[in-house]
Amino acid sequence: MRTFGIFVMAVALVAACQSDVSAQATDGPLAAVEKLFLGMRMANVSIVRETLAPDVRIAAVAGVGGSARIEAQDIEGFLRSIGVSQGAWNEQIYDVEVRSDDTMASVWAPFTFYLNGRLSHCGVNSIELLQDAEGWKITQISDTRRTAGCPDPLGA
Repeated sequence: MRTFGIFVMAVALVAACQSDVSAQATDGPLAAVEKLFLGMRMANVSIVRETLAPDVRIAAVAGVGGSARIEAQDIEGFLRSIGVSQGAWNEQIYDVEVRSDDTMASVWAPFTFYLNGRLSHCGVNSIELLQDAEGWKITQISDTRRTAGCPDPLGA
């Protein structure tokens, strides 16, 4: 009888862990990031805007080596660009790392960016998120960009 009780507890623990992982996959910080890239691929500004916190910041490192500089991007300009892209943007992320503590998360995601089906550039996204009553919202996106040595996960 005792063995049966331990078995039931083990099954319940496994089910609880799977439920938590499943919920995070659909509602967690990575789901918000994936929704952002889906909206970009669809040129759907409304979907992208749903993932963003009100005062979201976007920045990139432009240039290489000693001439590198940080360039902040205007969020409304970014959204307009998505809207007129007509689905030409396809940013593929891979080898994603998610770190979280309570209502704060960080997503580190190498990416390859395709423009009109052709490999354009690659780099790494560092995405910061906070969770509010509506869910996970992106508060900061920083990325690096390069055109040489880019992996081609789509084989374009």
